This record gives sequence, C-alpha cells and structure tokens, in this order.
Amino acid sequence: MRPPIYDNCERTDLTPQRNGETSFSFFNRAGGSLWRHSRALHQQWADRLSDREYAEMRAALRSDDAQARSAFLELYLHECLVRGSHEVVVHPKLGHTTRRPDFLASRGTTRVFIEAIAPGQSRADRAAANSIGALLATLDQVGDDNFLLMTTAITQASNSAPAARLRHQIRKWLTQLDPDSVDTEDLPKRTFEQDGWSVTIKAMPIKRSRRGNVRRSIGIYAHSEAHFIDDGAKLVAALKSKVSRYGHFDAPFVVAVGTTTFDEDGEDVFNALYGSVSWVLGGLTPGEEVTSRGVRNPDGYFGSPGAWKNRRVSAVLIVDQLSLHDPTRARVALWAHPDPLHPLPSEPMFPGVIHEWNGQSTDKREARDARRLLELAEDWPQGHRWQAD
Repeated sequence: MRPPIYDNCERTDLTPQRNGETSFSFFNRAGGSLWRHSRALHQQWADRLSDREYAEMRAALRSDDAQARSAFLELYLHECLVRGSHEVVVHPKLGHTTRRPDFLASRGTTRVFIEAIAPGQSRADRAAANSIGALLATLDQVGDDNFLLMTTAITQASNSAPAARLRHQIRKWLTQLDPDSVDTEDLPKRTFEQDGWSVTIKAMPIKRSRRGNVRRSIGIYAHSEAHFIDDGAKLVAALKSKVSRYGHFDAPFVVAVGTTTFDEDGEDVFNALYGSVSWVLGGLTPGEEVTSRGVRNPDGYFGSPGAWKNRRVSAVLIVDQLSLHDPTRARVALWAHPDPLHPLPSEPMFPGVIHEWNGQSTDKREARDARRLLELAEDWPQGHRWQAD
C-alpha cells in the first residue's frame, strides 16, 4: 500500500508558516480547516501516477522547497493534461537519445512533448538564504509580551548565525523599554553584533489590548534591499539548459517554466522571446520636438521576423505564482513560436491565455478556465486558515 504524501495524524497547530519552515512541514502540521482541501488535492493528483512515479513525486514534495516547487509544477501539468482528455506518458522514451522529457501527451492523432523546469537560486544563494532564514526563525521566538520587532538591516558572515545569543541580547534590551512611553514616530533602534553577524532591530510597541498574546515576534521584515531582477535572462538561460538536451522531436515540443517573479503584463517574457526594444531618435518635428521610434532587436530566444530560430520549441508555457494552496490562481500563459517546426494543435491544452505572433506583436486569446479544467468549484478551497472545523 502506498504511503500518503502527508502523515495521517491529528492536526491542532493553527499558527502561520514559520521562518525557515518548508512548505511540506507547514502543510503537514497545519490545523486550519482550509489546508486539508489542499492536502487532499495533492494526494488526488499524485494518485494518478504509477507506483514508481508516485514514490518519486512524494519524496520531492516532502523535500526542500526547491524540489517541492519543481515537483508540484510537474504534478500540475500532468493533471491539466489528464483533465484535458490527453493520454499521458511520463518520461517517454525517445529513439535518438537515452534522455527523456517529462511528458508525452496524446489526444486523437496529435502528440505533444512537454518539458518542465522551475528555475531557482544557485546552491550558494540557497545556502545564504537558509542561513538568514534560520536566524529569523530564532528571532521570531523572542517572545516579548510588549513589543514586536522590525528587522531593518542584517549583515551576514560566512559562519552559521549565533542566533540564540542574538535572541538573548534582544530579549534583554526589550525588558529595558517601556511600551507606553515609546514614541511611535521614532521607534527605539539598536544594532546587535556577534561573531561577524549584525542585526539591526526596531522595537514596535504592541497595543495594550493585545499584549501577552503574541505568537510571533517579527512584525515587519525591512532588512532586504531592493534590487533589479532580470527575469528575461533567467528565462532564456532556463530554456537553453533544457532544449539542447533532447535534439529534434518529430512532434510539437513545449517547455513549461515555473516562475515566481514575472510581472502581470508579460513584458519581460515578450522581450526575452521576441526581442528587446531599442529607441532610435529621429529628426525634429515642425514644432521642434525630437521624434523617436522603437526597434525590435534580434536578441529574442525565438529570433526575429525573417530570422526565426530555436524552431524546435513550438511554445513556451509560463506558469507564474503556482501555489500549493490553490493552483487555480497561477498566472498561466502560452507563448507560441511564430514559425515552429511542428505547430501546436489548435485546441488549447492548458489554462490561462495564449499569445500568438501577428507580425508586429502578439495577439492574446483565452485558453481554458483553470477551475473548470481542474473541476474545482468557484469557492474551493473552503474553510478557515487559522481555525479548525
């Protein structure tokens, strides 16, 4: 008998996800009535897999967040294909290579190969993030009845954070403050240093009516600096890492990319696939205004008009913000290649929208409704996040 993805146990913990806590750990212990619907959905989808595929999927979902995110993307795609009346082969054999893509989906006389990828942080970046997460998880347990914390700056060292000692210093500092005399326009602030690490904290007084009933100590995370994220470059790098593995297919090939940062208007994806824009300055108008025009550069992954490239990729499917809690909220968009070797079937395979090249830009049309395709009611999931039935 297959072991379930989540443990069979009584769940009474109604607290939010903690710093450093994996998605599996949270879902496995969350006692709110809402979360049981998500757990049941994950189990239902995974039960469609063969024994070997199920074991691999279960292990990945129970692992760290990077593996769980990648596995859930594959599980989501598999379910969309099955619900769309496709016959799905997981890791189909190819005649020209020993490598296997994730899926072969067949419906009637059509066949489509699908490969999924969920780009994430480098190993070094994950290690650094995990170290910060462990520190924050410890600071979140300062447990002062009168103050919440605002983290305004963190300096990281190469060694593990002395979190317990920093927590002790913060606790001692908070006992010296009077919550009723703090100026909320000029919050008390202090930097704590230990073993190369430093943490700058502001103390925020808790309303008198809520004192003594605090579950988490960090109220605001304000220590991360804003920085530019080149989503387009990440997308192209992800495509290149996958496409070259399989050579040429004898049927349409879709690369599905799980993302967490793309903007809603799809401009980053458009520029990455069809080319970025440069502005060329022209002459002066009669009113002595400088004219300009946008020029599409030939640096897109799909190339440019008259010089299309990477034609073995029939389309790129962006699955953005895919949530284990409610996968119907994912922003899904299929970006079709203007001149693929093997065009996709006309009938949509996935939820979301479809972008198709019109000679200058892309036209957008609706694909399939996620809730209808996955057969989930409009009010799913029902229940309360932090309240049991």
